[in-house]
Amino acid sequence: MKNLFLCRAPRQRHACYIMTIGVLDECRKLGLGTLLLNYTCQMVAESEWTDTCEIIYLHVVTYNEIALKFYRKNGFSRLQVLKQHYEILGKPYDAVVLFKRLS
Repeated sequence: MKNLFLCRAPRQRHACYIMTIGVLDECRKLGLGTLLLNYTCQMVAESEWTDTCEIIYLHVVTYNEIALKFYRKNGFSRLQVLKQHYEILGKPYDAVVLFKRLS
């Protein structure tokens, strides 16, 4: 992931990490997740790091196809898989790291 942050100019770069976004099953397909995600991107764009924050990234457990589809639909791309990143009920699971470049 380090290669993603290499820069040509000698200025510091930042990334925004989304720890979690969740919408209850009964409230899905109403656009709430997209509103939350867009609001997050807007807040980053308006923050003190506007000039240096270039990406937003997050990770999702590999079996969460609904979340993976949601993030792809909202412009996120797959970066890598982290082996055994999660432990859920005593079992290890991989995570997919996704990112989106900010303009």
